[in-house]
Amino acid sequence: MVENTWLLNATKNLLPLSNANDFVNAKKEWVYVGLIDNEEADFDCQLCGHKEIRYEYTIKNKINQNEMIVGSSCILKFITHLAKTQDLFYDTQNNIIDKTRLEDDKHDYWVDILFKSLDANFSNNDFQISITDQIETDGKLTIKQAKCLRNFYNNLNPNEQSAFKHIVSIKLRKDFQKNQYALLKGYDKDFIDMLLSSQQRKIVEFI
Repeated sequence: MVENTWLLNATKNLLPLSNANDFVNAKKEWVYVGLIDNEEADFDCQLCGHKEIRYEYTIKNKINQNEMIVGSSCILKFITHLAKTQDLFYDTQNNIIDKTRLEDDKHDYWVDILFKSLDANFSNNDFQISITDQIETDGKLTIKQAKCLRNFYNNLNPNEQSAFKHIVSIKLRKDFQKNQYALLKGYDKDFIDMLLSSQQRKIVEFI
């Protein structure tokens, strides 16, 4: 039932912007352009009509240049429906688009936003540059390193803060790292807690 509703809505919205007059052929006209994060979630998916999407994926008709903004779950359904007819979804450079590529693009999107902010507002001395380098390596910081970023984080805009939280994580495996956590207080503790994974939050309950 849900699949049928999606297909009905997608057909209704896609055909007026396509050259073909049936969904099976019309969907082949569209390619993937990219995404942005709309944290305000004040836009609806133009393909299926889903309300208040956050991640906005742009697709473009390669014949007539029409564009649509599509939500994250809808674009996966679009890919799935293409596969049912042995068709593939491509980007503007003719690369195949699948779930992994979409996840990679989302990660790359966050990385680009965060490192532009770090380069402009943080990497001013050797210690700060070493922290930036560590984030670039794997995103995992010691508590000491992460504390140095609290004021930087507080001055970011909401989208940059989202990028920070998606990329930066805390090292908390070793005993000395857990001891560092035990000494945290006030704003520093609140900041580090925000960056912990759900598993780490369970661990620190016993510290």
